[in-house]
Order: sequence, then C-alpha cells, then structure tokens
Amino acid sequence: MTRASHPPVVRSGRRRFLADAAAASASLSVLEWLGFFRDHGVPGTAKDWGLASARAAEETPADDRFLVYWFAEGGWDSYSLFSPVHTPNHSALSIPANTLYPSPPWSQQFYRAQGYGVSPSLPPPSTVSGIEHGYLAAPGRSLLADMAVVSSHRGNLFHSGGRFDCHYGMYTRSLNAQRQPDERTVLQAFCEAKGANFLLPHVSWHRWLADGELDLGQYPEGTGYYEKLGPAYAHTIYGRTPRDLKARLGSLGDLATQSRRRLLRSYTDDLHARFLADRDGPSVRAFSSALSIHRQLADRGAVFNLNTLFDDPDLRAEFGVRDGDDQTTATVVNGMPARSKDTPHIRVQTMMAYELMRAKISCGLWLENREVRGFDSHRGRRDVLDADSNSDQRTVIADEIWNPLSRFVARLKSTEMPGAPGVSMYDRTTIVLCSEMGRAISGNVDAILANTALPDDVRYAQILDQDVCQHWHVNGVAFLGGNVRGGTQFGRVGSETLESIPTMPDGTLDPAFDPGTGQLRPGQQKSAASFVSDPGHVYATALALSGVSPAGRGRNTRPALPFVQR
Repeated sequence: MTRASHPPVVRSGRRRFLADAAAASASLSVLEWLGFFRDHGVPGTAKDWGLASARAAEETPADDRFLVYWFAEGGWDSYSLFSPVHTPNHSALSIPANTLYPSPPWSQQFYRAQGYGVSPSLPPPSTVSGIEHGYLAAPGRSLLADMAVVSSHRGNLFHSGGRFDCHYGMYTRSLNAQRQPDERTVLQAFCEAKGANFLLPHVSWHRWLADGELDLGQYPEGTGYYEKLGPAYAHTIYGRTPRDLKARLGSLGDLATQSRRRLLRSYTDDLHARFLADRDGPSVRAFSSALSIHRQLADRGAVFNLNTLFDDPDLRAEFGVRDGDDQTTATVVNGMPARSKDTPHIRVQTMMAYELMRAKISCGLWLENREVRGFDSHRGRRDVLDADSNSDQRTVIADEIWNPLSRFVARLKSTEMPGAPGVSMYDRTTIVLCSEMGRAISGNVDAILANTALPDDVRYAQILDQDVCQHWHVNGVAFLGGNVRGGTQFGRVGSETLESIPTMPDGTLDPAFDPGTGQLRPGQQKSAASFVSDPGHVYATALALSGVSPAGRGRNTRPALPFVQR
C-alpha cells in the first residue's frame, strides 16, 4: 500500500467500503468491516484489537496466498507444446487431383508446421530442465525449471464445456442449468477460503458469453458460468480495462445494504465470544486486516492511489505494454455477431494482476487472451497442402503466454511479501497454465472413402476440406509457484497412438503401456489405479498447492495430484 500525494484516492471519510453481500453470509470481509468502522467506529477496546490480531496471526501467520489461472482460450497445439510427439510431416505432399489413395494413406498423414524437424526454429521435441517439450514451448525454457508439467492431460472437445470444466472441475452437471449454492468455480472456492482479508479478492478477465456459442436467451442469470457463488467476497469481479476497474474501486461505497449492516451490528454484540469461535476465523482475519487498513486511513488518508494505479510508465514498459493494449476487441465467431470479452491485452492484465496482488486488493485472478477463439487455429487439408504453412501458433503463444508470463514470474520473485522478510510473492503464489483442449494434427477419412455412392471428385473435395487442426482431447497443463515441484514432468503421449498414457497415483506411467509408442503391452491390462488427468484434477491440485483443502470445495469429484507438490 502506498501513501497518496493527491486525489482522487479511496478515503474512509468520503466513501463507505461495503461489499455487495447477502445477509445470510457467515463471514465478513475487509470491505464490510471498513464500512462498519466508517459509520460506527471500531467496536470494543484495545484488548479486542489485540485479541483479533493475535487470533489472526495464530490462524494465518503472514500466510496470504495467491492463485492465478493463465488460460489460453481456444485450444493450443499441445502436440507441439506440453504433450510432445515427433511425427513425420506430410504438409508439403504433392498429390495429383482426385487421387483417393495416395501414399501414405490420408488417414496416416500427419501435418506439422512447414519446416518442422528441419528448420532450427521448428525442432523435434527436446528436453530442458527435465521437461520434454515441443517447439512451441521453446520461448519459455527459462521457466521450465519452475514448472511441473502434466503431459497426458485430457481436454474437452467443446469450447464452452471445456471452459466450464476448467472453472468448476468435473462432476455431473448441465451447463444451462441453474447453478446451485454448493457449486463453486476454483477461484470462488479459493477466495472463499483465503479472500476475506482482501478488498476485491476475486478478479477475472473473461466473459462466459464471449466464447461465441452461448447467448442470454439460452443462458439467463444464474446459469452457465455464474459469478455469484459462495460468500460475497468470493464473487467474480470482471476486471475489464484499467479505467473500468479504477472506476469500480472508486465507487465501492455505493454497494452498501442495510440488511448487511444489521448483521454486522449483531455480530459485534458479543465480540469476545465470536473472536474465540473457530467458525469465525475468516471474519477475525478480516477484522484484523481492516483494523490495520483503518489506522492507515486515519493516519495517511488513503490505502492506494487511484491516480497511479495501472499507470506507472516504468511498470507498463517492464510488462511490455503497447499502444492499443488497454483497448478491447470484438470478433465474429461462426457467423454470429461480434463478441467481446471486454478485456485488454493479456500484457495489461498481467500488469494489473501484479499491482492488485502487491496492493493486497486481490488474491484470486483469472487471466486469458483478449481475442475470442485466439488459439482456435482450424485448418482444412486443402490449406495444409496448398499454403505456406500448417497451423502454427508460435507467434500467438510467445505473445500471449511466454513473454508476459516470464515478466510476471520475475516480478513476483523480486517482490517481498509484506511482513514476511525473505519470502517473495512468488513463494506464496500458484499459477496454473492451461487451455480447454488440444488440437489434432491429422484426420481420418475412412467414412468419406466408404461412401462410394459419391463421385471420386466429390469425395476428393471432401477430403481436402476436412479440418485436420480440429479440437482434440490430448492436452497438457503446467503448474508454477512456491509449492510446485519444479522441473518435473508426469505422463506422456504415445508416438504411435498419439493418445495420453495413463499415470499411476504416484505420478509414474502405467507399466502396462509402452512408454514410447503408447501401445498396451502384449498380454497386459490397464491398471485399475491408473488414470488420465482432467480439469477436475487441476481444480483440486490448484487449491491444494494454494494451502486450501479441496475437500468440500464445490462439487468437483477429482482428487489433487500429490506428485506435483514440492
């Protein structure tokens, strides 16, 4: 927190800090305590204050945590990233017109970027810092020593379903059903446990409707991704642009409710008893944090300076922010009206996230690419065989992931946690790097060839128009952070099957499978204990790495991956 030198600033004497909350919520947030202090003063005596500080220190000794999801919306080519395989490259084949049976056969052709395996910039998989990776990960090699990579991850072939899985984990559900009180996104679950001490704990840069397939008619309030689950302080705040978030921070006092104030008044009637009650741990931590902030407000007049927030020229330069990055974009998807996420470029999101974390405004953050379907690189076989290159995500991945992520990690490592000498913000942060799906590098044409009622030229045209960079379930995911066992890799993809090889509960490969080809060994059966990880495992692992027990958090049914943790 920094001392303000001039307005506009957030002041206790000008605005009332109060979260938009339901009166039934049991936990009280920092904002609510500050609003109560503003109207009624600090309740109790110095003894109460000391008791609150001691209780908060007992439960969370300088233990603020941060959880960041870095989401590549649209589906990256994991075969060239975290699920590396080395295949032939048939993207430059010369095939005579109307040839239905070339060599190799259509369904056995694999399409990689032009120059793959030949050009120095498109090498086959290599191993650095203990992690085998494809050429798309090459610009991020400086981060591999910090990563735990799960290569045999399973994605979802449906954009909206995959996004839902990454947010909510895995359980029986309908996307367009009304969300129930016990459902939680991973960040809602995290902020419910760790967010009571923060002003705006949960900030996300996405809009569920932005993925181009959902609309308000199909998904009214309370369905699809629902931002209001859990206590009010865990609700999703959409970060949008720097100007938008500044405006929200400046108008927090407009969110007061009388029913919530009555709950606060009732809460303070028996202060000592409530401080000693285990069930009020989050409220006690929030009280202690708010008391510290309230004293700073009284002494200096401000907690943070809205004039300089997100506008530090040196910080913007450090994060590589360019002209136009603060603006939003809109994209036409599947012929539907242009959709927008109302978000700036991820370079700006990264800078904003760092400032929100450093100022103790937010602790749970979801970052993703600004463009709708930014990684959704479909290509038909005609384009692959006729154009300069197959789908190649090198530029977008360097721009949307490796460059800003490396700056983000470096900043977190160099920033000390307040009140924790020798402990960096990175030590208290968990970062999940993921996408909802992978992408195919081939296409099976057996059904087209079998339809002999069609003329050869029609079948040939159908073969050429087939999408060979379509949505695919083979995927990878990476974890970074202070509790992550860096420089480790789990699971593989078979070079012949191109399918994920299941892992055992300790992270080793299922011995029934050949670790190179991915084929089931003769006479062997898949172990009943082995599995392929999915977004539910990531949900639970992200919470566990962040110091939150996944048990009872939302409806996710998958366990955490213990081998990822340091």
